[in-house]
Amino acid sequence: MELKQIELARETRGHYIGPMPVQTFLDDFLPWNEETPKEFRDAKIPTRRLNVLKSVAVASETNSYKQYINAFSGWPKAAANAVAKTTGTKPASYIKSAFTFKDTHSHRDTSCGGLGMDISLYGGLRVQRNKPRVMDFHNSEGFVEMKPDENSDAFVDPPEPTVEESNEEVATEDEDDDESDELPEADDDDDAIGKVDEALYVAQVDGKQENTEVTPGPEPHQSAESTPPIMTTRYPFENGSRLGMKTRGQLAAYNAVTLAVQYRSHLFSTLVCGTYARLMRWDRSCAIVSRRFDYTTVKGAEMLFRFYQRFAQLTREQRGLDPSITIPTKVEGEAAKAKFRDYVSELWIGQTQSYFKEQEAAGYLSLLKMVFNGETYIIAAPVYHEGFLSPFCRSTRRCLAFRPRDDNTFFFKDYWRENSAITLKESEIYERLALHKIENVAKMEAGGDVDNLKTIGHLYAYEDWVSRATPLAIRQLYGHRILLVDIGRDLLTFDTAKGLVKCVADAMKAHQMAYEKAGILHRDISVGNILMKLRGGDMSKPVEGFLIDWDHCVVLDLIPTDGLHKHRISRTGTWQFISAHLAENPGADHTVLDDRESAFYVLVYVALRHLRHNMDPQDLSGLLRVFDDYVVQAGRPDKGGASKKHALTGFRFAEVEYKVPVMSERGSKVAA
Repeated sequence: MELKQIELARETRGHYIGPMPVQTFLDDFLPWNEETPKEFRDAKIPTRRLNVLKSVAVASETNSYKQYINAFSGWPKAAANAVAKTTGTKPASYIKSAFTFKDTHSHRDTSCGGLGMDISLYGGLRVQRNKPRVMDFHNSEGFVEMKPDENSDAFVDPPEPTVEESNEEVATEDEDDDESDELPEADDDDDAIGKVDEALYVAQVDGKQENTEVTPGPEPHQSAESTPPIMTTRYPFENGSRLGMKTRGQLAAYNAVTLAVQYRSHLFSTLVCGTYARLMRWDRSCAIVSRRFDYTTVKGAEMLFRFYQRFAQLTREQRGLDPSITIPTKVEGEAAKAKFRDYVSELWIGQTQSYFKEQEAAGYLSLLKMVFNGETYIIAAPVYHEGFLSPFCRSTRRCLAFRPRDDNTFFFKDYWRENSAITLKESEIYERLALHKIENVAKMEAGGDVDNLKTIGHLYAYEDWVSRATPLAIRQLYGHRILLVDIGRDLLTFDTAKGLVKCVADAMKAHQMAYEKAGILHRDISVGNILMKLRGGDMSKPVEGFLIDWDHCVVLDLIPTDGLHKHRISRTGTWQFISAHLAENPGADHTVLDDRESAFYVLVYVALRHLRHNMDPQDLSGLLRVFDDYVVQAGRPDKGGASKKHALTGFRFAEVEYKVPVMSERGSKVAA
């Protein structure tokens, strides 16, 4: 796990903006809403709460979690109740999240890679289960990561130019305080996570995926490993020590998984290192991080209390939740499950089919309701996989979507797209493909950007307070959704070698027609982007392939001819199938020939892994490494391609003898 954390810290370099002044962070991202009364905004913070929070810094690891939770338990509900007594203003008129804290440091969510946060915030259910999980990424509202000393801080602040002052008053004594002398203990009951509404769809908890309780080892204190933070030359805000990178990798993983298994625009979290704390706002483009502050001082403690106080009065949308996603009714959920059952036999095979049948039969499937373009659909809640560990990405998710209005089922795709002057939105690409009557592509039912789902990091990348050596390349991303009429199955579920070859050929027919008739170059030919059309149970029908995922394409007539156009920030294509030339030359122009070479790699890759041939396991392993070969270049895009080029020019692919003639004949001709 430590190596993964270090790797993730390296992968996400250059995506952290900070240190943002704390008061600016609060004002920009957690503003006071108009209906929130002034009495609540200026609510006194009891001295005993401040003292309990201060004790966190000197408590043992286990007690530090308990003390942190006790300091905030019942806050800001207590402040809202006090306001109600003096003004008559009901808390429900402005408090939008009655969140609670849960000590989850010794629990792991086995449905999400066995990860677990130190302290989780819960404030209502996004996914209903008949048995709550202590550590539940699908329902988390945020989290707190705690480290024993400041050397574990993920970030390094430059010297503070001025002392930041808050414009909010702080109470340092308990006079006229309506709270009892004893602080409420942390919630240990199941209702702390959220109450189940029996009128809505409730998934059963899979016994194999219940939480596991662990006994974490002690956090390192001043060991040989616990070196002071290191300010690196290229990324001065990111702590370059091993401890700092581990913390940053942890933070990245927790936020990535939460953003991936929920439908959100952004997420808030808190980092506590020794006597210092930071506030963080994460979206798919970057993390904006506050300057650290000493929470053992009155001023510093105030920042944390006001953070949670402001958080409680934010709307769902301000807290990052997608308002178009809710929980379906029982009737809607059962109807969707029944419809999805019709696709099990043909969409999935082998162990995957058995797993889906087991999940469906036992009621384990978690479902969501989505409203998009005025229509209601029932979709599956996202399921974790290892590709979710990167927080700053397009985060493509796919599943079936059921429309209750007419009992129709569609293929649903959701991701974060980037604006580019040389392409169109994917939904507009599908419209263009349909206009030109391109064959072997899916028909779109609906598509477009999702209102209010967009990243904002690029707006802050050049602020005066940002610690950076060079400009940070922060992209603006937009939430985009597509619903396709044609539902396909994975290319890896092919029945025969002939069917495999035909599906790839069909996809490349679509590719060529789109290039010649619609002026569109796909630029991401890969195993995942070629699907096989369902045959409705009639296996006598000929297999047919089609090409999907046009989100990396370029529109040729949008490219200026003067050579001054600006390409996208990130390189396109799936690494395993990218052409040898592009892998060796990251800045090279992507041409139609590169896509054709990618199609060859798709065919060879699938054949080597799933067809019978004459290669022994050791030689096969060596040849498959050709597809993943790369070299890390500091400060520049990764480079590879030499192994692919040598395999092509050395006829290594052509030397493979398949037990099916169609592959040996075609493989030899193409490789030659």
